[in-house]
Amino acid sequence: MGKKEICLFFCCLIIFATIIPVNGDIIDGTLQHDVGQSRRIDWIQLPEPTPVDMILEQSICRRMSFHSGFPGTPLSDVELSTILWAAYGATPTGGRTIYSPNGTYSTTIYVIRSDATYIYVPSNHSLFLWKTGNYLYLGQSTGAPIKLGLVWNQSIASDEKAAMAEIGMIAQNVYFDANALNLAALTTGMSVNDLYELDLPTNEKPEIIMHVGRPPSAYDFYYNPLPPSNLPGVVNNTLTLAEAVNTRQIAYSWNNTGLSVLEQSQILWASYGTSYLYDDINNKRHRTPPSAINIYPFKIYMANQTGVYQYAPTTHSISLIVSGDKRELIQDAIDPGNISVASAPMIILPFWDKNIGSQTYLLWWWYESGAILHNILLESTALNLGANIVSVITDQNALRTALGLSSQTNLVCFHVAMTGHTNGGTQNHPPTDPIVTGPSNGKRLVLYNYTVVSTDPDADEVYYFADWDDGSNSGWVGPYSSSETTVLSHAWAQSGSYVVKIKAKDTKNLESNWTTIDMMIGGPVLDITIKGGVGINAAIKNTGTATATNVSWTVFCDGGFIIPRQMTGKINSIDVEQTYSLRPLIYHKYHKKRWITFIIIASSIGAIGVALFPLNNPGIHAIFALIAFLFTNLVPISISTILPKPFNFLSIAPGILGIFFLVIHLMSDINILNLYGIIGHGGSERMIIYPVMIWFVAYGGYLTASTTTIRQPNSETKEP
Repeated sequence: MGKKEICLFFCCLIIFATIIPVNGDIIDGTLQHDVGQSRRIDWIQLPEPTPVDMILEQSICRRMSFHSGFPGTPLSDVELSTILWAAYGATPTGGRTIYSPNGTYSTTIYVIRSDATYIYVPSNHSLFLWKTGNYLYLGQSTGAPIKLGLVWNQSIASDEKAAMAEIGMIAQNVYFDANALNLAALTTGMSVNDLYELDLPTNEKPEIIMHVGRPPSAYDFYYNPLPPSNLPGVVNNTLTLAEAVNTRQIAYSWNNTGLSVLEQSQILWASYGTSYLYDDINNKRHRTPPSAINIYPFKIYMANQTGVYQYAPTTHSISLIVSGDKRELIQDAIDPGNISVASAPMIILPFWDKNIGSQTYLLWWWYESGAILHNILLESTALNLGANIVSVITDQNALRTALGLSSQTNLVCFHVAMTGHTNGGTQNHPPTDPIVTGPSNGKRLVLYNYTVVSTDPDADEVYYFADWDDGSNSGWVGPYSSSETTVLSHAWAQSGSYVVKIKAKDTKNLESNWTTIDMMIGGPVLDITIKGGVGINAAIKNTGTATATNVSWTVFCDGGFIIPRQMTGKINSIDVEQTYSLRPLIYHKYHKKRWITFIIIASSIGAIGVALFPLNNPGIHAIFALIAFLFTNLVPISISTILPKPFNFLSIAPGILGIFFLVIHLMSDINILNLYGIIGHGGSERMIIYPVMIWFVAYGGYLTASTTTIRQPNSETKEP
């Protein structure tokens, strides 16, 4: 190999090392710090909902399921906002648009649109982006531009039947508002498991899909009163749908004033009756609640101080079952909690008839029962009555016996509803927004206490709920006496910025607004940067709020002329905002021997010069040849300073041997000696470079040898 070839070899070697990108990862292999921040939620605020000013009874009469297929015309944001608020929103009094008897509110509403799927957030009437993409194909195909996935959150409530009753209430309000806005709605229970394609959390189970859109043609209802019966005809009160939803009155005891026949008639009709409007498009009257497959398996019974009666929806009439006041017996057969059931002047008892409605569709019957109860609550409000619901039936046999139905074991009661006058005692107020005191910054895995207190204007006991903003919450904690101070505690596992939210509710399930407090959980946050070139630099900067200690690091480099391929080290501590630099990664990385790189560069300059200035420029060529020969032989000598024994000696030897031949060659060139001998001038030049080439081959094999290292965690994080 001639002088030019040798020079070109080293030239290419160095140039490739310079321009080939370094592909590698700097890994904090045993570092245990948390560098992520908690997930922040961005709310998409909905516009103000439109107050639906249709009279309540008219809204109930127009309720219908739309089966004809939707044209796909999109809803406006205001229309969607109005539907969602009616479904599950918060009222101005601090309550909710539907009443959950056990106060759990365990439904999650997924709003599926053509652009994405969102979660409705009732607390601030907004949408949270859940998943992008068009998922309107989920469930039955109807062409609706909006689908609402009503999902049971099992972490909030363990009773699926109660959750379905709550969903039945939600669906009623969707029906009412959709029709009042000249929109259309449909409830489907088939293919609900399609909703799992939305990557639902493991604690959520799909129950119902509602389809909302526009009808292809305008509604055509006309007034056609029900035939005369032993009950008065249905009349319109003055309360609008929006007013009834906003001012729903929940009572816990009632006075001795009995209800008029008209009041009882209105309540029974709302619960399970038939519309006084005739649908001229579908040629039928609609029922006040929906029923799966149009089966309507419930029988409605009413108890007052005179006896027990059965309501006939098709004729809007009642028939006496048994005489006498049975209200105390009814109360004994259920778990009334703090409700004085026996004092209610009117008790309504919907019974599922197992001979009509199959057990297969049991959850749908719970949905239907919830719709019945919702209508009773709204119509009671329109009549200025207070109502309530009991969901725990402790003795079905005793309840049937009390109603004179002991032989009808096919009847099962899901809920008991009460309504009546209350001497103005129905007005309830939510607790005040909690006053929260506690730390605003801290450390990971340390338990922090927050003192909370809220006052209920009605002196009701108070529960508290804390959202810790890390995916966990306290659940409802309590009850505590009004104005009683309590402590909620939490520890955060990850460093980051959190917004803690705490609210209160009373025993009647009216909730306060959220009170928020910021919490900064400190800890080291390490930012790592790598810069490439001939010298590869890595820097670790602590951008967190605490000192990082005992930081073990490992650098792996793949590609380029990087020596050594792997480097490890340990940093005792990195203060906040301090940067720790890992020295350039060619030969001298953390040994800080920058002169090694200079020797390599000088060698490459000599090689490039020899290639650019051939023998027809003898003076310049000779200078660059001398530089190339000298510094190329200095490379293995310099490398020996960072190699362990015996490799350092093996690295020195070829360099010294090459320099020895270089000296002899120079002395022979200037005629001081004549030692070319039989190898001649060209052979002498080869003797200068061959030892280094052999060293490069050997050392290159050493560098590229594969090694496996099992690293055990050996560092820890200490925070002040």
